[in-house]
Amino acid sequence: MGISKQSIEELKNKSKISDFILSSTTGKLRGNKGMALCPFHGEKTASMSFTDEENLFHCFGCREGGDIFKYIQLINNVEFQESVEIAADKYSFNLTYTDSKFESDQKNLISYMNKLNDYFVKNMNEGKSQDSINYLKSRNLEGVDIKEFKIGFAEKNESDTLKFMNTLGISKNELRNLGLLSDKGNLLFKNRIIFPITNLRNDTIGFGGRAIEDFGPKYINSAESGVYKKNRALYFTDNFLSVVKKKKFVILVEGYFDVIAFNKLGYANVASPSGTSLTVQQINLLSRYTKDIYICFDNDTAGDMATKRILEIKNNQPSDLNFFKLNLPNNYKDISEFFEDGEKNIKNIFDQKEELVEFCINLIIDTNDTKKTFQEFKNITKFLSPLEKDLAISYLSKKIGITKEVILNELNYQFNNESDDAPQFKKSDINHINTFQEILIADLIKSKFEYDDEIEYLLNIDENFKKLILDIKSNKNPEESEKYQNISYTDEQLREAISRLYIYFADNKIDILIKVMDESNDISILEDLEHLKKKIEFYQNTL
Repeated sequence: MGISKQSIEELKNKSKISDFILSSTTGKLRGNKGMALCPFHGEKTASMSFTDEENLFHCFGCREGGDIFKYIQLINNVEFQESVEIAADKYSFNLTYTDSKFESDQKNLISYMNKLNDYFVKNMNEGKSQDSINYLKSRNLEGVDIKEFKIGFAEKNESDTLKFMNTLGISKNELRNLGLLSDKGNLLFKNRIIFPITNLRNDTIGFGGRAIEDFGPKYINSAESGVYKKNRALYFTDNFLSVVKKKKFVILVEGYFDVIAFNKLGYANVASPSGTSLTVQQINLLSRYTKDIYICFDNDTAGDMATKRILEIKNNQPSDLNFFKLNLPNNYKDISEFFEDGEKNIKNIFDQKEELVEFCINLIIDTNDTKKTFQEFKNITKFLSPLEKDLAISYLSKKIGITKEVILNELNYQFNNESDDAPQFKKSDINHINTFQEILIADLIKSKFEYDDEIEYLLNIDENFKKLILDIKSNKNPEESEKYQNISYTDEQLREAISRLYIYFADNKIDILIKVMDESNDISILEDLEHLKKKIEFYQNTL
């Protein structure tokens, strides 16, 4: 969907770049000009200048620069059009869109998805699966709830669903573009309870499906499509945005039934990333509407570890976001069980919320091994600002009964005894990298070294790995080649191997290029660095 140039220029004249810079980093504005700490590279002295008069910014350190929309793009990790829409949303500016083939295609895809959702809802309302209705009743959901939350049903016989799709004129290629086909070309959703995944305009962009039978994965989502991007999408109900603006905070949970449970308990300001893989892009989306985010993942080890990982995401956020942990009673696995058990008093859960950092510290405290606690604490503080770090040290001091001075001395001792040339990856990580290399080599041998541009690009990043591949291909060492022949792996493991290797090799390549740039002052290397960083981000989001 295109935005008219006139509309973009009018918005630019109404906007102030300082509004976005001063809300995402530390700086000062004097008149129409200012200086700020650059959020795109680490620095202690402000080197980024900006001006409201021209709506431009420029960093004298990393040389990043551009107009207000470029800044919004970089700080939110979005494409140009979305950066314009973010600015328009901030100033309540009505954008003018132009007609285009892309816009028409998007409208068609969303129209199909809305009609398919209506079809699935109709199936449920007509009682085409008593098993699904019984299951929903076992989750404490009645007919009125099923209708309110637009829960649907995909029939077991996919020919019935395909017949309906044919009436809409949906081709096989469009089904793939809608993310509704498996790799083998079959419909993804069969004999499943269906939850509509919508955008903030409440248009259906994808589906989540819960299996009725004990066969196959319990939950599946739509595949990536022209309208559904998993790393950006969230599952929520119709009143989500209006309630977020009213209550001033968002609750994040793992699953579809957790979202519905919070709704039934009076909180529609709840969303799910369809699991625990919360992404920077999803947090960026939420940060437009609130600064307070409450985490209520499952009450188990996996949920705790996923909550702990959010500290790293938080560190990648320029905004001043506040993260809290909602702790469920120990006898409940998740908020769904809390609701289904007939519990109504949720006030105590909110009253006893913890700061995310405090929750993470409580997780790593080992009363039998203080040294281990310090090591884990040091890892946590990597993701904290100086103020947050000081507060965390104070909290740890109270919890374990050791003075702040001793904790600081121990942290400084550990820091000073780390070599500046220490490898970026631990020994265990290197072992994993070797495993990923072996998987990829085994696949290359299996395919007789026929590979696409993606693998070609990967091999060109690391000269040593490329040489190893070429030696194996030319059969210079038959014994070396033979050891890869019996390695077994799944398609999913192969995809992970490619992603992990790319991130590892690209990180090393970035370090090399930075040294070259420092020695040669060749600014053109910045373009290569930017490309590598974007690729790393892409592969991180596939994991």
